[in-house]
Amino acid sequence: MFRFSFIFLLHIALKGVISAQTGYHDFDATKYTKIDLVSNASGFKTKVYYKNDTICKIAREFAGSSFSSTTIWYIKDGKLTHGIFVSLRDKKKYFEEHTYFLNGKMIRWINSVDKELDPALKVFGDKEKLALKFFEDDLAEVRSKK
Repeated sequence: MFRFSFIFLLHIALKGVISAQTGYHDFDATKYTKIDLVSNASGFKTKVYYKNDTICKIAREFAGSSFSSTTIWYIKDGKLTHGIFVSLRDKKKYFEEHTYFLNGKMIRWINSVDKELDPALKVFGDKEKLALKFFEDDLAEVRSKK
């Protein structure tokens, strides 16, 4: 009985943790009212997290033979607030980046290679456009499957 209780409590404690092929752990303590698996085919898995009927988070995983990735979008009031992208190639090359947004503009970009990137760099604006495009595409896809 103790073993069952321990496993049950561990499951409850880790319920908000996303662990992917990439090894990334998303320690999200938010209490969501609903989580939907909207796709699970050909190495892709997409989960949508809701508070009431509002999409608050989209988590996408891809697992291939030599590459895996995790993308997580945090959404507030319909706008992107935080994006996470993690990839692992050949179980040796790990890359992680975080992008932060305020009112539809990227305000911070941190990655595991260059650390924090300067917003004055041209690549910062390019990354902002790319992240927003991928976010909008993913959001449109999950809305179409709702």
